[in-house]
Amino acid sequence: YAHCLAQGKVGSGFDVSAAVYGSHVYRRFSPAVLETAMAECSSIEDIKQATSPDNPGWNSDVTPVSIPPRLVLRLADVDAGSNTPSMVKKVLQWQKANPKEASDLWSKLNAANTRIRFIWDQLNEASNADGADYDAALDWCAKHKSSEWKSAPGLPNSQTHRLLAELVEATLDVRALQRQLGEHAQVPIEPLKQTRLLDACMEVPGVCMAAVPGAGGYDAIFCVTLSPAASRAVEDVWSSWEEMSVGPLLANQASGGVCILDVAAYPEITSHL
Repeated sequence: YAHCLAQGKVGSGFDVSAAVYGSHVYRRFSPAVLETAMAECSSIEDIKQATSPDNPGWNSDVTPVSIPPRLVLRLADVDAGSNTPSMVKKVLQWQKANPKEASDLWSKLNAANTRIRFIWDQLNEASNADGADYDAALDWCAKHKSSEWKSAPGLPNSQTHRLLAELVEATLDVRALQRQLGEHAQVPIEPLKQTRLLDACMEVPGVCMAAVPGAGGYDAIFCVTLSPAASRAVEDVWSSWEEMSVGPLLANQASGGVCILDVAAYPEITSHL
């Protein structure tokens, strides 16, 4: 509620949900749950009722998901920036004006994103079932461009290698559908400048995913790499990129969310209290 109040609108809530629950697949709550509390004439009682954990209107769905072992998420800020509310408004206007076409495209995009989640689950299972095959496949792919993975010599029977190649295909499918949506709605979900940057990232050996996060636009990009060397090479691409200013973020990936910690384990903090 506080986040929505600060934004002046009811957003998806995904960023708050991710901070609380960690990595997961998210289905948002119905915005109607906050209508009364967001009204200018809302009372303290209205806010208490709306934000109560017992309110059945908080019907978001959270399904845990974990990034597979040895895959590293790298984030970068792009200085151009985007007006996300304006972009979302245009997409919703196109959706309302073209319900059938929009529904078809939404279904394809959902299926493509779900495929990535499914491949991640399979990679986690493959790591547990045959760690040697998993490590061998990642070691080989980490030294080669993703465009070469399908025809990898010596790894014809590796399940992990097959899954990594499928992960690349699924990521490219999502990007293509995002560009298609942007073209229909006349908004830069994956702008041409971002496309060129992401394609350059995918040319780095050991990169299996590169795309724009969230609502897209010029705000940021992410890459998923298979080795520290690949991460450093991606950062080299970012630092030398001239078309836009691209800055690596210091944030590290974490699958967990809010947790209780023993303060005694952090004397560097408690000593200042």
